[in-house]
Amino acid sequence: MDQISRSAGPRGVPADIAPKLREMNNLNDEILKNTRALYVPTLKTLPRTGFSIEKDIAYGPDARHLLDVHIPDKKPTNAPVVVFFHGGGLIAGNKNDVGEFVYGNVLDFFARNGMIGVNATYRLAPAHKWPAGAEDVGAAVSWVHKNIAKYGGDPDKIFVMGHSAGATHVAQFALHKDLPAAPRAGVAGIILTSGGYSINSKAPNAIAYYGEDASKHAERGTPGNVVWGDFDIFISTAENEPFNFQSGMAALVNELAGKGQRMPRVKYLLDHNHFSQTLSFGTGDPMLADDVLDFVRVSAAKKKG
Repeated sequence: MDQISRSAGPRGVPADIAPKLREMNNLNDEILKNTRALYVPTLKTLPRTGFSIEKDIAYGPDARHLLDVHIPDKKPTNAPVVVFFHGGGLIAGNKNDVGEFVYGNVLDFFARNGMIGVNATYRLAPAHKWPAGAEDVGAAVSWVHKNIAKYGGDPDKIFVMGHSAGATHVAQFALHKDLPAAPRAGVAGIILTSGGYSINSKAPNAIAYYGEDASKHAERGTPGNVVWGDFDIFISTAENEPFNFQSGMAALVNELAGKGQRMPRVKYLLDHNHFSQTLSFGTGDPMLADDVLDFVRVSAAKKKG
């Protein structure tokens, strides 16, 4: 076991890290940097064994239409597939932001657990505006559905996961009523971690992506435009992140339950902040990783094949 898991506190987050995360309860570059400083040293010590990575596969024509496939050494048959989309406030970010440690750690975790992990990046605002992010999620999922069988993945057991802006794009790809053309073949579930589902019409990054015409923002946001199809949903937020992310999750859960007449699986992560959720994958902190793993296994078991 690694150092973080040995020192885990009663809530699951390492006892020495939890107090620091409570102080990092906002969104800015300094908090991102400081949160990564708590986790990256541990991520760098994890063994790079048990899986291989096929890197920088093009899933579309743009330079950012790239994905990595994380494959268990013991090649599975018809394994669930988790496709991950990073955050970055709609205007920044990459699938490998700190070498292969962030966000490759998320997909390494699934590969170590016998699944196929796919780490994808996408086009950014302001060069590429709404609904480019959702379109790119659809294009990556379409590539996975057509190609993942040769890696041992089941094309009908695809789980699409996003964090922050990545969760925003995944939510719109899967749920937005005005984006029905997005290819969703094979999607068995979506995993949304701290997305920005409503649009802050005064935020520069939101304007960069959704456009300057605020009168169109309501129809371009996720709330109020939800249609829940034939797939399961896991959605999470963290105790130490801005309230708008927490309330945004609550509003989305309420709309999903009202329109779908069923409940998504919901996780409220004690002690974690906005950035630590995905950084914790692979470190031995079970709070999000174990619940997501269970969600994928249970939902995959419902599918034939």
